[in-house]
Amino acid sequence: MRELTVVEVRLDSEEGSPVLILKEVDGPRQLAIWMTAAGASGILGALQAPDADHPSSHELILALVHSLGGEVSVAHIVGHQEGVFYAELIVDGRPVNARPSDAIAVALRAGVPIKVAEGVLNAVGVVPEPAPEEQPGEDQVEQFRQFLDSVNPDDFE
Repeated sequence: MRELTVVEVRLDSEEGSPVLILKEVDGPRQLAIWMTAAGASGILGALQAPDADHPSSHELILALVHSLGGEVSVAHIVGHQEGVFYAELIVDGRPVNARPSDAIAVALRAGVPIKVAEGVLNAVGVVPEPAPEEQPGEDQVEQFRQFLDSVNPDDFE
């Protein structure tokens, strides 16, 4: 299993669907998981301060586990088939099947690692291409030349 960290939740530019971007902690690969708006909301909610008077479903799940003397130790993304990811929460050493968005939302609230099976990361993980360095446009070059022409050494004293 490889540990992941949440990079961002954003909308897919083509379909407008929420997508969660995860990155392996000790490597360059990223994993994109498309989800429902409710799933994305649960993850985004975990990145904000909780409302003790109005707990979310994920906060309630975590509170129930704790009130029963249990502990959530990790969220695992265990499989991927035909665009669908499969996950589980490890509660008291036992796996509990969960949607990836729910497993990640609970893991974030519990402060526990999110991990992915190496085979899943090998199959659908990607190494993003570095952003191209921005080359100055002709307008910028011309503006800089005009600036240089208008400057004299006395301006820097």
